[in-house]
Amino acid sequence: MNEYQSSLGHTQGINDEDCPICFQNVNFEINSNRIIKDISVKIDRKGITGIIGPSGSGKSTLLRLMNRLISATSGKISLDSEWYDTIPVRELRKRIGLVQQRPYLFPETVRDNLTYGPSIWGINLTEKDLFELLDKVALPHEFLDRKIENLSGGEQQRVSVARSLSNNPDILLLDEPTSALDIVSEEILEDTLRKLSQEEIKIIIVTHSLEQTKRLTDQLLFLKGGEFIEKTSTKEFFQKYNEEEIRGFFKKEKGE
Repeated sequence: MNEYQSSLGHTQGINDEDCPICFQNVNFEINSNRIIKDISVKIDRKGITGIIGPSGSGKSTLLRLMNRLISATSGKISLDSEWYDTIPVRELRKRIGLVQQRPYLFPETVRDNLTYGPSIWGINLTEKDLFELLDKVALPHEFLDRKIENLSGGEQQRVSVARSLSNNPDILLLDEPTSALDIVSEEILEDTLRKLSQEEIKIIIVTHSLEQTKRLTDQLLFLKGGEFIEKTSTKEFFQKYNEEEIRGFFKKEKGE
């Protein structure tokens, strides 16, 4: 446990208004294999937070813990001063949207995908609401009634973001969302995320790209071997380590 983690103690965090998500001594293991190791960290409310580290360091696992796709083996996680285990899972996933590496969309129309989540909560989105969602992800309004199968990979990924936004989340998690996109689609999606961050939606992104890390993020959580190494501003991180060291941090380890 590093100095930063030690300073958190075992009770601090639940009443911390500046910490939308707080981890306190969190572990996650499968078949006695500990993938996340005693992580304690506060996520900053402002700016775009990147989660970086070598392949196999636990980045995607940490993201799944935030969305409660999996539950911690031990330790506690809080969302806006509420412990995760006191929040119904469906409500938590409404408040914390997740966009995965590859789009997982219903094989229907864009409209069907955007209206599904709100309909669960008895909310009927108007045509204006739907157009505003498309505007947020830089898609033309005429895409609304297009079949998902007729969209490019980049367009499908932007629909994935819009579908998460349809639930009006406070936090948006993204797991390497541009890894399969062309350069133009990547630029559009990054621009979308910057604008969303300015609208006070907290963005947390797992990225494997050094260049994207520099361009997009404001703060970084650095993981290695399932352990939390440090939290720092992006600027400080790239000042602290030289290019060779940083590339070494991103070398492939055993799979997560």
